[in-house]
Amino acid sequence: MNAFVSEKIAFHAYLSLDLHGTTDGQKIFFDQVDTNLGGGYNGTTGVFTAPVAGTYVFSLTFFMLFSSSASAGELSIMQNNVQSIRVWLQLDSNANRGTASGTTVLSLNKGDQVHVKAGTAYMYIVGGKVSFFSGFLLG
Repeated sequence: MNAFVSEKIAFHAYLSLDLHGTTDGQKIFFDQVDTNLGGGYNGTTGVFTAPVAGTYVFSLTFFMLFSSSASAGELSIMQNNVQSIRVWLQLDSNANRGTASGTTVLSLNKGDQVHVKAGTAYMYIVGGKVSFFSGFLLG
């Protein structure tokens, strides 16, 4: 990679609708794309593909409701299908909702892929601008 990267690469996407139950290992599609500089994020597949090699910062936030089926939730940021970070939220019946977030810095080669995957079944994730996935090229 060159010492100076002139390309602007950044994306921000969120869930347009609530997810009423997830399956363990399910890819989460943040389908409503607000920003997609460089065109690396695909809202249809939920996958970011690095257009250039470099150091990237990714952030994940999700808002979850307590249900009789799930009182805990886990989402992971995956780099080429390998877990980079795991974001965990534990709820109880007294706190029937909560938010969890995490950030990671990854060295990516051109073409590497990053996406979000559920690690817990039956999660109720609230859609709208409270559950989102974003990333940008640091350099």
